[in-house]
Amino acid sequence: DYRAPAGFWGRFVEIFKVVKGGRAALKVLLAVDGSENSLRAARLALRFCRLSPKVEVTALYVGPSCHSLFPDPGGCSFIKQKELDQEIEARAEKVFSAVREVFAPEGKEFRAAVERGNAAEAIARLAREGQYDLVVVGSRGYGEPGGMTLGSVSHKVIHLAPCPVVVVK
Repeated sequence: DYRAPAGFWGRFVEIFKVVKGGRAALKVLLAVDGSENSLRAARLALRFCRLSPKVEVTALYVGPSCHSLFPDPGGCSFIKQKELDQEIEARAEKVFSAVREVFAPEGKEFRAAVERGNAAEAIARLAREGQYDLVVVGSRGYGEPGGMTLGSVSHKVIHLAPCPVVVVK
């Protein structure tokens, strides 16, 4: 289970009270891909939920776009797109099922969202459009290889997101 640095939770509660004035919900965007690090991120998001019933979590799964897989002109036929959409939905449901296993024992719920495209850009876009207060993401997942200490997706999210990002390892 995730262990926060000493004093982290107390500081988080104080920030929560200042930012939200104790009235509005704190919106947390949890990026998940089914990797162990993304499930650790889910456990951290659950800990935020324990702090207040006003914490709302949305779990986001990002699948590839058809054009990123088939970049040639005409490569994305209707049939390929339909098959890809079915595969993405099936993978997303498996990932959300794993997140439910984290949340369910405590009776907590989350919203599920599926996006397509570049993972970091999709996470940052949803964080901006949905006016999320915090993004929680695993440090390395099943995404693009090549990051040194942080995964390349989490590294990009830190730079693109309009709100604070917590990277869980």
